[in-house]
Amino acid sequence: MNSKMRGDGVAPTSFVVNALYDAFLRGDPDGMLALFSDDISLRFLGQADVKGIAEARRFFAFAAGLLTDVKFRIERRIIDGEWAAVIWNETARTASGEPWANHGIDVIHVSGGRVTALHENNDTRLVARYFPSYE
Repeated sequence: MNSKMRGDGVAPTSFVVNALYDAFLRGDPDGMLALFSDDISLRFLGQADVKGIAEARRFFAFAAGLLTDVKFRIERRIIDGEWAAVIWNETARTASGEPWANHGIDVIHVSGGRVTALHENNDTRLVARYFPSYE
């Protein structure tokens, strides 16, 4: 048995959250999607509010080209049972080459070893200014 698992074979919230950000930082959307429940609630303020793994995959494909040279820094992870809050900031370049800097907090729910909700909160004024509409 994996030492990161609870006695019931389910990974704790901290393990799943760490795996989620490891996949994100590797630029591995499939690795992120593998951690999601089939009925994932994925919300990126100012961009998308989607339900289900198929829509999450579609959104990640859309978002893949929005930023380049991303430097993403996690400032703090707060874990409380099935919930996590991750405070972050990032710098990058937009697809059109302009400098980008944003900050936010991700609220994550983990149940049964899967991410059931990932709600990203950020400066939506920047999202509206630099990114095309998702739908």
